Amino acid sequence: MKLSPLFLLAICIGVPSPAPAVAADEVAIASKAQLALYLQSVKPGTSPLDRLSTGGRKRFLAQLDFGPRGLRSVPLGDAMNDLTHEQAVALFSLFGVKAYADGVGLSPAQRERIENERRLDAKARNCSLDTCPESAIERHYDDLVLAKSDFSMPDVKRFTLDRQRYDRLFDDYQTPDAIGVASSPDLRLLKRAAEQAVFFIPDAKHIDQLRLDLAQMQQRGMAMDSDYGSLYQVFIASRRFDEAAKLVADHPSMDVEIVPTLKEGESLPHGWPTALTLDDPQGVMVRQAFDLSAPLRIVVVASCHFSQDAARAIDGDPQLRSLFADNAIWLASQDESFSSVRKWNQSLPDQIIHIAWQNDEWSMLDSWAMPTFYVFRHGRLVKKFSGWKDLKTLKESLKQAQAMS
Repeated sequence: MKLSPLFLLAICIGVPSPAPAVAADEVAIASKAQLALYLQSVKPGTSPLDRLSTGGRKRFLAQLDFGPRGLRSVPLGDAMNDLTHEQAVALFSLFGVKAYADGVGLSPAQRERIENERRLDAKARNCSLDTCPESAIERHYDDLVLAKSDFSMPDVKRFTLDRQRYDRLFDDYQTPDAIGVASSPDLRLLKRAAEQAVFFIPDAKHIDQLRLDLAQMQQRGMAMDSDYGSLYQVFIASRRFDEAAKLVADHPSMDVEIVPTLKEGESLPHGWPTALTLDDPQGVMVRQAFDLSAPLRIVVVASCHFSQDAARAIDGDPQLRSLFADNAIWLASQDESFSSVRKWNQSLPDQIIHIAWQNDEWSMLDSWAMPTFYVFRHGRLVKKFSGWKDLKTLKESLKQAQAMS
């Protein structure tokens, strides 16, 4: 399944692996200083960066995050919406992270359609693609995506502030009248902004705004089935399975994963948090309640590669394998894909992972950064620690929480 870039924003905490090997003839920009030197020396019009739109290039460069071992995160949004796959490969190869281009990119026909929309907009504004200033909507979009969130805050507070920022920037634009007169490039940015709003805390208002953008795109002949992918993912994450199924029926060429059949289980105890457990041989999933009032419960927010490293290390340590088998709940966020969970459970059958039915049911967890370990005793949180380094560090933390001797 080709994911929206919005569904690739989870925070993964751990000790990074060495930067991937790069062919000798690749540039492999690995620091801000190397990037500055490259930008000064490259001939205009010859860089893969130049295939991005003017605004997209600015946003891409501003979102690059370098660490001691090279690029720590890769901004996907503008690459996915500006470039063909081949162009995305060339762009990410500049930084030695070619693998990030997997699944990224427009078809040549999509790319040409978007370029033509920009040319027509520039002509209407009496400027060229290279000289047109950013529109008011694009400036607001820059403010939205380039704002620095405070990750020391609890997730709910941070997401609420992010959504309030979106409302301040876009409420005046996300109306039928304003959308009706927006240029085609601006309409695409409005749709991308709405996707960001619904990702963190999906609610009726912002889902309706996304639908409004898509309806206007459909009316203008701009929308393809793939444009509905983010709306589909929001329906799945908010457990609106019937609406998701109808969206697929209306847009059958969407590239979406198969959703397991939800099997009705026993009645769920009131007040207990719940999660989905996949049963692959049966092709079903069951909503299951979890009791945190036991003498010991270790809830591990997980899914990313550092989480998998931790789970494999735990599985290989007899003492920890027994402790976690008896007391741990491996838990992915509600927006996690079923395919990712399926792969985890196939590779780690003794450390299976569940998907939160809704994150807000797990209000005792204030962060969904991965991996984060929460140690509970009789329902009371006694210790929380984040990140993955090694078994020694994990054991020391568990001993401090009196979860092991």
